[in-house]
Amino acid sequence: EHTHQQGKVTVKYDRKELRKRLVLEEWIVEQLGQLYGCEEEEMPDVEIDIDDLLDAANEEERALKLQETLVDCYKPTEEFIKELLTRIRGMRKLSPPQKKSI
Repeated sequence: EHTHQQGKVTVKYDRKELRKRLVLEEWIVEQLGQLYGCEEEEMPDVEIDIDDLLDAANEEERALKLQETLVDCYKPTEEFIKELLTRIRGMRKLSPPQKKSI
């Protein structure tokens, strides 16, 4: 008879990295709220992919990606971009390198 095995959870990620990532994502949402001057629910569809940024070759490329993402923001985004780049420095990617499409 098949018993459901409990507790066989594989944790691929380092929890500390995960925690750092969550903190960062909360910060990003908060910053975007200020930049766009709206609540999270009304937030325009801004997708900031941290793994994608970490993949970029250098800071300039990361900054460019962010500028493209925030192109419709009417407030100055330089500070946010600079701060974000500082925060992700030294972070590791969390997503597995291969994207398996289902």
